[in-house]
Amino acid sequence: MAAIRIHRWVRRNLITPLAIQMAEPKQVGESPAFSVADALKNPQRILLVPDSRPGGLFIGASKFWAIRERYPDASLDLLAHRKKDYIAAEIPFIDKVILYDNFLLPLGPRRREVITALRSRDYDLAFCFCTDEDFCPTYFCYKSGAHVRVGFRKDDTPFFNIRIVPGETPAYEPDRLSLLLDLLGIPEAREGVSWTVSEEGAKKIRDRFLVGGHTDDRYVGIDVSAAPNEGLSVKQWLAIAQAAANRARVLIFFNYQERKEANQIKEALGQKALMFQNEDLPRQVVLIGLCDQVVAANTDIFHLAVAMGRPVIGLFDEEQARRWVPRDRPNVDLCVLSDLRSMGVSELDSQFREKLSPRSPVTGSTEFAEP
Repeated sequence: MAAIRIHRWVRRNLITPLAIQMAEPKQVGESPAFSVADALKNPQRILLVPDSRPGGLFIGASKFWAIRERYPDASLDLLAHRKKDYIAAEIPFIDKVILYDNFLLPLGPRRREVITALRSRDYDLAFCFCTDEDFCPTYFCYKSGAHVRVGFRKDDTPFFNIRIVPGETPAYEPDRLSLLLDLLGIPEAREGVSWTVSEEGAKKIRDRFLVGGHTDDRYVGIDVSAAPNEGLSVKQWLAIAQAAANRARVLIFFNYQERKEANQIKEALGQKALMFQNEDLPRQVVLIGLCDQVVAANTDIFHLAVAMGRPVIGLFDEEQARRWVPRDRPNVDLCVLSDLRSMGVSELDSQFREKLSPRSPVTGSTEFAEP
């Protein structure tokens, strides 16, 4: 954890200020005067820049839909991290997805390719939902050249010409994003965003991926894709998985960088576990819909399970919980991550045997719905 704090301090105090200087923003005085009312009246091209943290696309989906409802005739583009392409591609009301990779400093041909693609679209309006510490997508939003750029930032660098100063304490993420809509008088979406998988499609996914099981099998989903050194150790994850395996088959969800840890858990559980890399949204929707419970840390799986109304156990530190965990969902349980890290294997096994105790089957769902 100390290494992570040092990395964040270096990024915030050394690298980001240098990157801002290299971005060569225009001086505030050089920006032409404009009428916000005119700019917001009838934009033809709009850029959406979601928060790049895990869950940013799922939590932001209803806000994107509100913007679509407000501007039904505009071309709506989405800037997404390349690793989130499989999620971004499934949002039905987005006209174009532009992908980017993170960078340390704003240099290199890939960065220039993204900027060229953005500038060619000639955006009238850009909404940046990132935190003020999320530099890479914020930088691309600025470099897009959008005439009006709305976003969160504490300092007065001209990355945005409509700027919201974030509060000092973390707010529940949907509430934070709503500030951007409220500022511009955009009503919240009347209906939630949903993706559904047809029953035929869901059956194909079940038949293809749920191998070696029986029709009456029950499932617990465990997502091990927390950032390195921020989550639990492999032994601790294994203790949780073994507690789940006592009553159900375990579906292990993981990102590519956690494949080694996921394999270790699979090898220990044998036929009681199946592995699924996070790269296919319809498959995730179907499999999570079959789970009696889902255990996840600060990842997309947690937010998807919450949005689908599945029983989910979130593993968060207290500050993260204030930002990510909904307050009015009875199916959401919370385990404080800092407490779990100090637990031994036997204590973790005992706690999760209780939390994952048998319950009545939950009807499977193949729908994602963001309220």
